[in-house]
Amino acid sequence: MITLTPNFNNRYTPSFQAYQKTFVMLKPDSFERRLDGVIMKKLADNNLQVLKQWEGIAPREKMEVNYVQHKNKPFFPAWIDFLISGKIRAMLVGGEDAIEVVNALKKSVRQELAPGEKRFNLIHSSDDTASAEREIHNFFDKDA
Repeated sequence: MITLTPNFNNRYTPSFQAYQKTFVMLKPDSFERRLDGVIMKKLADNNLQVLKQWEGIAPREKMEVNYVQHKNKPFFPAWIDFLISGKIRAMLVGGEDAIEVVNALKKSVRQELAPGEKRFNLIHSSDDTASAEREIHNFFDKDA
């Protein structure tokens, strides 16, 4: 008779991916530098779907709501001025672990295409579930 002894050092650890929605915004400098298409391709290459989008010059109020966590910082007024200085693309993006995937993509895009930039860094994405919900509802209807 053969007895199998379980190997507890190599336990099965399930990987659960969850479909999420998040907010992504291409900033005015992505259009000025004509990098919007490159960034959109990177989203698609990472199995992320654009479910809704809005493109244009955003009202100041929407930008202030999106960056409310920075409202009392000295750079806030100039930051908002930059964001409303040109066209943006606000997007509701969905995919498996979308928040984590988009944040990694954002970091990669900034390192590759805007190294060392703090302000002109091409792309914004929600940091977590709470900010994703707030930012999505700021740009899209409550059912998004």
